[in-house]
Amino acid sequence: MELEVREIKDRSVWEAFVRQRAHTLFVQSWSYGEFYRSLGENFWVYGVYSGEDLLGGSLVVSVHARRGSFLYLPYGPLLAGDAGNPESAAIFRALFDYLADWARFHSYSFIRVSPFFDDTPALRSVFGKLGFHNAPMHILAEHTWLLNLEPAEEDLLARMDKTHRQLIRRCENEGVRAVMETGAGAVGDFNRLHDQTARRHNFHRFSDGYVLKEFGAFAPQNEALVIHGYLPDGSLDASGVFMYYGSMAAYRHGASLMANKRLPSSYLVQWEAIREAKRRGFKWYNFWGVAPDAAPKSHPFKGITHFKKGFGGSGKDLLPCQDLPVSWRYWINWTVEKVRRVKRGFA
Repeated sequence: MELEVREIKDRSVWEAFVRQRAHTLFVQSWSYGEFYRSLGENFWVYGVYSGEDLLGGSLVVSVHARRGSFLYLPYGPLLAGDAGNPESAAIFRALFDYLADWARFHSYSFIRVSPFFDDTPALRSVFGKLGFHNAPMHILAEHTWLLNLEPAEEDLLARMDKTHRQLIRRCENEGVRAVMETGAGAVGDFNRLHDQTARRHNFHRFSDGYVLKEFGAFAPQNEALVIHGYLPDGSLDASGVFMYYGSMAAYRHGASLMANKRLPSSYLVQWEAIREAKRRGFKWYNFWGVAPDAAPKSHPFKGITHFKKGFGGSGKDLLPCQDLPVSWRYWINWTVEKVRRVKRGFA
């Protein structure tokens, strides 16, 4: 099989390919590339072809940092077939040989990929033979929690933890409101709540500008929503940013004050986001990151994991974030991120 790597410059070609995959990932969309461009970075889309057949490819974004510059494939690459097929290894090699040469020529230090493939010994071996090794720090969630939205709404409720279902009903019956918003002002309200949540729980949050620009890349296409949770007295108590792309909705950012523990508005916000995905005919709801099963209590995602899993669904453990060094400068980045990983509690 003769393979050729080509840059894809037609948005419609790439969007059609992404949306045909079983899991349509907003971080592989053209709009996500535009989001990175709004951050002052750049993006490209490369496809691996056999003749005129597009067999795989990825959105590739640039990341410039003091610790080193690199190319990043967010939940990429994507394949037309199964990652476990024998021909997939040849597609990976063609793509990464091309990108490695490109990265060296343009003075990038390494290539980082966060594959949305199940973590298997076979895939670890494939990436290892290409020169990859586990990154010192992840960028996107490596342990995710997915909810299949095909069952009826009453069945989704029935499959939740009993406590989750009761809390949702209590919030509905006692005047808690979940309100959907699409404007930049709603993102500002979310950011203020997010800031308070981060200070209270001592976690590293995305900047206000990052959240606003990411939201702004998808809102014009009706692919992003803010959902606010208001207590009966009208005070804003919880908020979330949700993406609705292709066949998969995603819980991207969340914040909550929990001012009234008897009426935890975040449960109703989450349920409304799920119901909206169901109304839109989506197949999957992605709760994003959860702590791995063996994680210690100190893991930053430990607390939120119980909340997410209680809505039902199943886990998907992904191949760990992988790095392909193309310059000795990579090891400067490796050292900085290794220290950062420990400080953030992921060690």
